[in-house]
Amino acid sequence: MKYYKIFIDGTNGFFTYKDEKDEFKIGDPVQVNFRNKLKAGIIIEEEKENEFSFKVLPIKKLLEDQIKFSENFIKLLIWIQNYYLASFDQVFSAAVPSMLNIKYEFLYKFNKDKLTYVNKEMEEYFLERIKVRKNTLTKNFSKERIKKALEKKVLKEENKWISFFQEHEKYKDIEEYFQKKYFVSKETLEKKFSKNIIDNALKNNEIELIKNIKALREDKYSEEIIENKLVEDKILNEEQTYVKNGIINSEKKHFLIKGVTGSGKTEVYIQLIKDGLRKGKGSIFLVPEISLTPQMVKRFQEEFGETIAILHSKMTISERSKEWYNLYSGRKKVVLGVRSAIFAPLKDLEYVIIDEEHENSYKQDSNPRYNAKYVAIKRGELEGAKIVLGSATPSIESYYYGKEGIFELFYMNKRYKDAKMPSMEVVDMKNENNSFFSEKLLDNIRETLLRDEQVILLLNRKGYSTLIQCGDCGHIEECKHCSIKMNYYSSGHILKCNYCGITRKFDGHCSKCGSTNIVHSGKGVERVEEELKKYFPVEIIRVDGESSKEKDFYKNMYRDFSQGKYKIMIGTQMIAKGLHFPNVTLVGVINADTVLTIPDFRSGERTFQLVTQVAGRAGRGEKEGRVIIQTYQPESYVINKILEDDYDGFYEKEIENREILFYPPFSKIINIGISSTKEDILESISKEIYDEISWEMVELHGPMRSLVYKVKDRYRYNIFIKGERKYINHYKKIIREKLKKFKGKDYRVVVDIDPINLI
Repeated sequence: MKYYKIFIDGTNGFFTYKDEKDEFKIGDPVQVNFRNKLKAGIIIEEEKENEFSFKVLPIKKLLEDQIKFSENFIKLLIWIQNYYLASFDQVFSAAVPSMLNIKYEFLYKFNKDKLTYVNKEMEEYFLERIKVRKNTLTKNFSKERIKKALEKKVLKEENKWISFFQEHEKYKDIEEYFQKKYFVSKETLEKKFSKNIIDNALKNNEIELIKNIKALREDKYSEEIIENKLVEDKILNEEQTYVKNGIINSEKKHFLIKGVTGSGKTEVYIQLIKDGLRKGKGSIFLVPEISLTPQMVKRFQEEFGETIAILHSKMTISERSKEWYNLYSGRKKVVLGVRSAIFAPLKDLEYVIIDEEHENSYKQDSNPRYNAKYVAIKRGELEGAKIVLGSATPSIESYYYGKEGIFELFYMNKRYKDAKMPSMEVVDMKNENNSFFSEKLLDNIRETLLRDEQVILLLNRKGYSTLIQCGDCGHIEECKHCSIKMNYYSSGHILKCNYCGITRKFDGHCSKCGSTNIVHSGKGVERVEEELKKYFPVEIIRVDGESSKEKDFYKNMYRDFSQGKYKIMIGTQMIAKGLHFPNVTLVGVINADTVLTIPDFRSGERTFQLVTQVAGRAGRGEKEGRVIIQTYQPESYVINKILEDDYDGFYEKEIENREILFYPPFSKIINIGISSTKEDILESISKEIYDEISWEMVELHGPMRSLVYKVKDRYRYNIFIKGERKYINHYKKIIREKLKKFKGKDYRVVVDIDPINLI
């Protein structure tokens, strides 16, 4: 007999049950008796003990039709739970689409063709459920389709009610829609009718009790594996061939490709994935959300056809669940997706490839606060897969691991087809009369447009202006819920807080004194777009958080800009990566200092990455590219190293500073955030937590106010922790136990392991 820990749906802990016949294994979905109710659960791990102070109930049965998880998948979720100090239910919810979770229910199905026992009341009850109102049906099918179905006598209309009349091959989807109405939940029917009536109906086969497995019942999946019809490989250059063969033939499992923008890293990735497919194995290819552009999707679909599953945040739960099941069933073997795609249930995983590995979007900013890079490394360790990271500007930590031999490091220093790297020039804006555009940038834009070439301009600030102030009374428009100035968006004539998202109309009057003498400070992309139009009467497209909310925005933007409809693209960091436009020969960085001035030890690294990445959009075709960088800090070593295209020089300076100040990769860091709507208790509870978790083997800093002190009506304090890896790993166990006592209703405590955002 074995004893197992079981995760039960709707709980946040594990419960012990016994396997009396040794018939179950880890990952199995099972039915158990929990608090006098039948519940579904998943076997997590075997109990080490076999004596308990409480009565241990037996596992009732295996749920045959449920998703079964591999032992490695369960181990990965437990690792995330322990590493990131999260609850298992949070981890499970992040890893598995909600329609495929362990919820299930029993349904009664009405068998109209087996009606023998005459129970008119129950018959009428079911028949009511295969009729729908006309306006309800139009939400599911077009009016034209309904009209044709009525004409063909597939549907029958009676006083605004429509029922299914007869089977017709062309209207199978409508038939299936009505067939679903024959199902009634077990609880609903048993409330409506007595046990005796239901038992008689069951006995006579007028109704039958079936199990409803969400997402799997309504969608009919083929178990057939899609044939991998791979297109012919493109011919690689010498560098690409060396990197591809090096990774395939290496005994190592972790790789970093440092390849300049436009060097053809994507083609290497594609051929690695094909190598996996030829071995009958699968691959996961992760990209930052914003890089999942139509061009990337199109390229992968051209290469892998129906073999590829695409997973991203714009998909519905149903769409994501369907792709998840296609992977689980083995029908598809390649995943192109964002952060959460690291959990895709691929069998026989060969490669996990993480493009633009330096991007912050691989770190989730809500519970569980996992980093897909580290989860990928752990998954690779459990499943024997190779992990490939790639970037033109690797994170300092990743490059350090490459230099130290922890990752096998490959370089790609030449652009594909020997395209030239763009020339770069820095302009000191302190010497310019125009705060928007230097003379140098305006001259270059003019010359580029005259050559019928395109321009990309970067300004990493949303909206029209970042600060609105009254010129008469001095009042500054602030968010009433956050300690932050409100941004003005001219496109909607609104003031918006970029932290809590609240908006209000702005009519041009000061909210305090009513004056119209309003001063706009801190230029955003909308303001720059407006100013740009004064100089150049050409089509301009703006790409930022507001404009990209439109449906199919990226698809349309990519098509229109590629076809030359727009001559200038201006945007925030969204345009800095993942875009390939051969006719773009000029990139301008309006203000390179927007990230550099943030008080964060990674601000220099982020500036180098952002500017270098956007500079890489220039000169990707046969034409030479040029980059103009506007800054108020031309003397900064970060700006100078960007200008020299000297990542290694920048890295050496950064790594020296990190070692002196004991920052990652020389330490591991934790940020504990304490927040409350009651400012008076926040400082005292923060100090109490600080005293409780103090330990001499790690550095504790704080408690201190967050840089943005109030967000969404909650005041915020931070405790910042640094320590050596071995001590931090032990310290996490300490704070998990210590923080259990801090669960007051008036405050909230959040632990962020390996934090990216310290604001």
